[in-house]
Amino acid sequence: MKTGTVGYHFELADREVSFEVGTQARDIQNDGDHPEWALLKNKQCACCPLKEADCAYCPVAVRMNEVMTSFADNQSTERVKVTVTTEERNYFEECDLQVGLNSLMGLLMATSGCPVLKDLQAMASFHIPFCSTRETLHRTVGSYLIKQYFKQLRGEEPDWKLIHLKELYEVLEGLNRDFSKRVQSSISSDAISNAVIMFFATSVVVASSLEQQLQRHQSYLMNSEADV
Repeated sequence: MKTGTVGYHFELADREVSFEVGTQARDIQNDGDHPEWALLKNKQCACCPLKEADCAYCPVAVRMNEVMTSFADNQSTERVKVTVTTEERNYFEECDLQVGLNSLMGLLMATSGCPVLKDLQAMASFHIPFCSTRETLHRTVGSYLIKQYFKQLRGEEPDWKLIHLKELYEVLEGLNRDFSKRVQSSISSDAISNAVIMFFATSVVVASSLEQQLQRHQSYLMNSEADV
């Protein structure tokens, strides 16, 4: 394993597929041999600030293309064995293909260079695969609050009330709808499409009920019994 990378190894019934993903955000790829479905103008997300004159291709689509090609003929419910290798430890899961791809795609998207997803990049450096919604909430809010601490140290105005975090997830909810349309129009397999939908499902939950989700989470941090 190279420093700053995460390895994903999929064992399917008929073959094995591996990917090595850097945890730092990539520079946006404005040239190269990329498929037509990855063109920025092809169903560009409404929230995307990029301009075609400066960026010909959607950075998320470019980042995901190898994975989509590798599993183009597979279905979402195929059972696979997935081994994830990080610098600190290894993880192993037997699951549906869509679950393994969901975990991988979360890492790919956060490190794609997409300006909308850049605020998720910090968690890529501490990537933990196969997280539940509750675990994702804990990691996301925790990472955001640490960032506010450092903003305060620099003399900037921290967002302790999580106002901008909720706004971010509302934007991600829209990105989910738009990017899913791009993916669904370019592939025949449902494994990739379902994995994308699963990745963004948390944004819907957080955007619509952040306070309620945190109230349920309170007991884990305050050493009290909770209604969970």
